[in-house]
Amino acid sequence: MKKAGIFFLLLGMTICFPGCGFEEGADAIVTVIEATPTPIPTPTPEVVATPTPEVVATPTPAVVTEQTPSGVNVEVKEGNYTTTSDVNVRSDCSQDAEILSGVAAGTALHSTGVCENGWIRVDYNGQTGYVSGDYVTAAQ
Repeated sequence: MKKAGIFFLLLGMTICFPGCGFEEGADAIVTVIEATPTPIPTPTPEVVATPTPEVVATPTPAVVTEQTPSGVNVEVKEGNYTTTSDVNVRSDCSQDAEILSGVAAGTALHSTGVCENGWIRVDYNGQTGYVSGDYVTAAQ
């Protein structure tokens, strides 16, 4: 019986071993699997600080002053005013100065300066005149 067991064992091995190996030839099957390539990481760009531009201060224009015929200082600056009541346009910044014209309430006036005593220098009908700052308001 021992011989018969060894015989069957050898017979099984001769049948199994040749079928387990790969043999090249027409009957060989090869399966090709396309692999997805692993992406190459893009390096993170280096952060570079943007330089802050140098702030150049705009110089404040110098205050220009002139004088009225009576010697009162006038700061030269443009502006627009509206009369709040009837007002006289005078030749100087004083209630004693000559009246050039009368102006109705609500009239728009273009200013060319502000006197240190509160009067406003205006251009009115082609003339330089003065009105009291108490009777005008700055136009918006």
